[in-house]
Amino acid sequence: MSILSWNCRGLGSDWTVQELLGLVSSQQPSFVFLMETKATTSQVERIRVRMGFEGRLCVERNGRGGGLAVLWRDATMATLINYSTNHIDVCVKLPGIPEWRLTCFYGNSDQNRRQESWDLLRELRDQSSLPWVTIGDFNDITCQSEKRGPHPQPTALIEGFNDSLMDCQLFDLGMEGSRFTWEKGRGTEAWVEERLDRAVATPSWLDIYETAVVRNLLTLESDHTAILLDVDTGAVRRAKKRFRFESAWLQEEGCHRVVDQVWNLTHGMDFQSRSWSVGAIWDDG
Repeated sequence: MSILSWNCRGLGSDWTVQELLGLVSSQQPSFVFLMETKATTSQVERIRVRMGFEGRLCVERNGRGGGLAVLWRDATMATLINYSTNHIDVCVKLPGIPEWRLTCFYGNSDQNRRQESWDLLRELRDQSSLPWVTIGDFNDITCQSEKRGPHPQPTALIEGFNDSLMDCQLFDLGMEGSRFTWEKGRGTEAWVEERLDRAVATPSWLDIYETAVVRNLLTLESDHTAILLDVDTGAVRRAKKRFRFESAWLQEEGCHRVVDQVWNLTHGMDFQSRSWSVGAIWDDG
């Protein structure tokens, strides 16, 4: 199970839609969160059909800008809790897993209104006690190293964002790939890069998905990269090899010699040592 989050900067371009469909095809997410869709509900519905997803919730654009959409693969996976122009909150129900809460979040881009975003996080904290993960474009950074450019981030903004995360007990999940998720002015003296997109979660959510990983995915049609929260990384770990003897091996030249070598290595050792020696030879093979 994974969640794709992307500030696509508008779904009006065929190239952007094609890139989105390519991301969905290659990453196979269960949820897709889109910000700055600049789209109507009918436009998002057409994209849902092309993606082959069953669930959708759309917050339409405000004038010519804004707009949010969350789409999910199976209709029964999620139920709506609440939404606004800056978030969509759903309860996720998966077989054999405790219910948890997914908040898709879009922070206010106006620095003078950033406090509203922090206060919204605190309000959302108080609305449910479910294990909680939040993903999206927060339009904030947590430290100066999350920005590269000619001017440092105001300390008050960094502290305000960190305080809101601490108050909500939301912990950053880190990120694999490029350090930054947004850029402006590439190739100029005003070139700026920042890590504005992230996923954060409460300890109770991390107890469910302790191996969750966030990956930064390069995109071409937006000034934001996409991020993918993969919660099933533990399931793809290499299975421990189990020895199975094949009778056909007895016909192979040198079979008896190999068996004799293993016996000589293990003879006289305790059981634990023998297991380790045979395992080492097996893994090397």
